[in-house]
Amino acid sequence: MSNRALTLWLIDDDDPTALLRGPLHNDVARARALADRIYGDAVTLVPVAATNLAAAMSAGDSHAYVGSFGSASVISSPLFASREPSTLTKTVTSLAPAKVATLLHTEPVESVGVFARWEDGELRRSFSANPIDIYEDSGLPFVFESPFWGGEFPLQYAEGVAPQPLALPFHPAQLAEHANREWLGFRFTPPAADGDVDPSRIPVTAFAIHPADYQPTPDDERAYAASRAAAYPVAPTPGGQKPSAPADAHEGGGSPEAPADAPKGGRVRRYFGFGSKD
Repeated sequence: MSNRALTLWLIDDDDPTALLRGPLHNDVARARALADRIYGDAVTLVPVAATNLAAAMSAGDSHAYVGSFGSASVISSPLFASREPSTLTKTVTSLAPAKVATLLHTEPVESVGVFARWEDGELRRSFSANPIDIYEDSGLPFVFESPFWGGEFPLQYAEGVAPQPLALPFHPAQLAEHANREWLGFRFTPPAADGDVDPSRIPVTAFAIHPADYQPTPDDERAYAASRAAAYPVAPTPGGQKPSAPADAHEGGGSPEAPADAPKGGRVRRYFGFGSKD
């Protein structure tokens, strides 16, 4: 089964994978400004945690998670959980001028995989499907998609379940995460390939979403300060720089736990998802 994922990246870097492999420091002020552009003045955004992108995907809450790293920024927000990425074009292009924007959205319970790429404000490619139904298929496929459409990564069926004659020749979530790996150097579902970027080393800030008239409380400020202290436990370097990424940004220490298996039913029961390849 694939991991849950929902990310929108705004990229002005010719090699974003190299950027993400290097030292990263989340510019919280820029992250907050980007979050404000997304939500406008209809809500009050309150920073509540310094965490990482992998932990954010398994958090299971309605917070907005934002990270800003100079020439690239990432947003995880329920507002982008669409099965028709083309409907997001106006919103995506209005957030910030970016050479490239990429969307990844996977829903393990429904076996849905979604990916999209915008270049210079134009939708270059979008695909959204479950193993049976295609919700959106726009633009010319990328070269990296060819092995999937060619049947090299077939669906794996539960024992005793007959293959569906109208099913896609691959799991849509696997293709969606492969697109993310091609563009950003990683996917959320293990196993990681040699040289993959580690999403747990990508720092983000969690923003709680409150009504517009909400006033942040001292408890909010203390909770966020404690979270940042846990995320950056190492003393600053002689130059005054903070560590490159959260060392322990998730509650409880250690590595963030993988999300529990989703209830088996519907398509999840019939499709295990990821093949042995990739």
